[in-house]
Amino acid sequence: MFEESGQKVMKSARQTMDQIRDNKHLPDLDDSRLLHPALKHDLNTVMSRPVDHVDKIQRYAIRAQCSRWDGQSHSLSCVSIAGSCINIVRDTLHRWQDAIAAHPCITAAKMLVVVLCFVLSAVWGPLHLASAATYANSSSTGLLDVFQVEAPLRSSYGSAVCEQVIVQHEFAASYGTPYVGSYAPPVNCNFTTTIFNMSIVSAGINYDRLGLLFFGDIEIWRSTTAMPVRTGIFYNYQKDMTVFDTLFRSEQKVIMEMDNIYDSVFTGSYNVTITALYYNDGFESFSPADMILPISTKSSASNASSVISLPDGNATISATIPRNAERAVVSILASGNGAEEFWYTNVPTEYAATFNNTAIYGYSPFREVQLLIDGELAGVSWPFPIVFTGGISPGLWVPIVGIDTYDVPSFEIDISPWLGLLCDGAAHTFELKVLGYDTDTLLGTVGSNWWITGSIFIWVDDNGNQTTSTTMQSLTPEPSFNFTPIITTSSNSSTNTSLWVSLTGQRSLSHTSTITTSSGSRALTWSQELSYLNIQNFTSLGHNETLTQLTSGTSRFSPATSNTSTLTSTYSYPITFYQAVTTPADATEANSTLFAILDRSLLSSTTPILAYLTTPTVYTTPAVLATRQNGSCMYYWNDTYYEFAGAIDPAEGTLGMTEQWFSFEGPGTDGSEVEYGRHVKAIDGYEPALIEDEISAMTIAVPDTVFLI
Repeated sequence: MFEESGQKVMKSARQTMDQIRDNKHLPDLDDSRLLHPALKHDLNTVMSRPVDHVDKIQRYAIRAQCSRWDGQSHSLSCVSIAGSCINIVRDTLHRWQDAIAAHPCITAAKMLVVVLCFVLSAVWGPLHLASAATYANSSSTGLLDVFQVEAPLRSSYGSAVCEQVIVQHEFAASYGTPYVGSYAPPVNCNFTTTIFNMSIVSAGINYDRLGLLFFGDIEIWRSTTAMPVRTGIFYNYQKDMTVFDTLFRSEQKVIMEMDNIYDSVFTGSYNVTITALYYNDGFESFSPADMILPISTKSSASNASSVISLPDGNATISATIPRNAERAVVSILASGNGAEEFWYTNVPTEYAATFNNTAIYGYSPFREVQLLIDGELAGVSWPFPIVFTGGISPGLWVPIVGIDTYDVPSFEIDISPWLGLLCDGAAHTFELKVLGYDTDTLLGTVGSNWWITGSIFIWVDDNGNQTTSTTMQSLTPEPSFNFTPIITTSSNSSTNTSLWVSLTGQRSLSHTSTITTSSGSRALTWSQELSYLNIQNFTSLGHNETLTQLTSGTSRFSPATSNTSTLTSTYSYPITFYQAVTTPADATEANSTLFAILDRSLLSSTTPILAYLTTPTVYTTPAVLATRQNGSCMYYWNDTYYEFAGAIDPAEGTLGMTEQWFSFEGPGTDGSEVEYGRHVKAIDGYEPALIEDEISAMTIAVPDTVFLI
């Protein structure tokens, strides 16, 4: 039986090599767009001694070095590069065939993935499959640290004046049963800054899970988990919570939702501990919001999460703003889940059925989160495309998780120009919407499971009775879009073989009024300019996809006290990836595979509105961030290898590499100036290992994302 398995893997591997040679697995790119125009092969096949256990497969690891071809004006095509590897790989296959026969405990599946990942490394860049000694480094300490690269929040965490545990709970079979606890302010503790530390431990098999933390009806932290591995993972993450200071001064009901399946297949529970660390930083000015109002379902009285699911739900609330409010900001948390998790890979609905046997989601690859006040547009967010730890390919995210995984970012809209209208003592409506591009109506509905909440932060004028304003000047034109589709059919025009779509968009808006409070009159402004580009190419009857997307934006708001020029924040979100899926006719005879390349960045220079208004003397300079993640991974499964759990296991069934550059310069929560750089590289998948980790006390150079299309 084992010898038969060895023959099967040889057959499957040869089929895969033939498909690569025939250009069926390669990106649909011309030569000039290759990440590495030419390659130099340095093959070191480690065959020093026989394998005596399935977990020692790394002794057969191949190390491939790929580099740019210097001094040449031309580049090799994808087909040529793959072809130059085939003879080497096939020679290795013949040598490995003897090893399989001699050592039948080596499974066909594990042998195949190593072969495939060699081709991956030889064709698409510097992927290093390390030796057994390198792999051992990640397992010697027991639990694997699965981390998000992030700059330290302050110069030191050791000076907390007090601390307390906010949440300590194991989320096992927790669907519909959130954690419910209570919070009380620390006794005899003078503090200004509050930092939450989240620690999570998990072992087994499970999906990534979304965690939502509420104080009462107000969501204060949204996070997604790492996917566990059988031997166990842990991680810690710190989040500055100071903008919620008014909540921490009184008793609160604490609700944390983390819907998890826990049974004989999904064996990973999540042990969560959230600890509040309080610091008494001597700020020259400390002015947190006086009150925070929720835009949510307000379900805490029923011991339930208050998150709203759009478009099926209704995210409209009625609120009365104090007559003497002098500043107001709305913070929005929104993330697509389920069918909307990969919204940026969707197409307009009329093109979703382009391929008969391949599912492509509709409602377009564009999303706009809107805030409306009394039915009028106040501001928008064009969201950052978060990739959860099960996203694109699970093996990409162990041990380095994606950008913003542990702290889903909120978007802030300054509604202070509206205060002349809002401070009339009457109730006003605040509504959140999520819309997509529609070829007929411009903006239309989206798929289910956009989870959204909002919070209205209000500062009051203690010496004033009534805030007034001039007539607000508003410019809110409709966004502009340009959509182009191209469909290719087979020679007899009976079957669609490829779909190429391009969507561009632009929007601008602004609100300005002169507000009068007890301290005088001043002009307040909120403005936004946004641009968007998405290009997708679906080939091989929709089984292969190449995507490039770029979202950029600029927002401006008025400073805290003076009539000087507005404060400006800019951001850019480039993302590009390629994925190819191969499914055999008989899944018991050969592996199904998913090959993925991902390259993305987050580039920003921002003054966060809430943090700035809370501690204006700290945020005198913008926070400048540049980070890039580049990874590639082969992921495989079949009907005899972990038919259910194997399809989501990031450790078994994957092999690849992820690399990240991170550079930050900006204010720390304690008033210090933080400069931080980090470069990490990891082998993903089976027994993942961190093979490079360089940390700098200054900024570093971050290379640009290279678009694949």
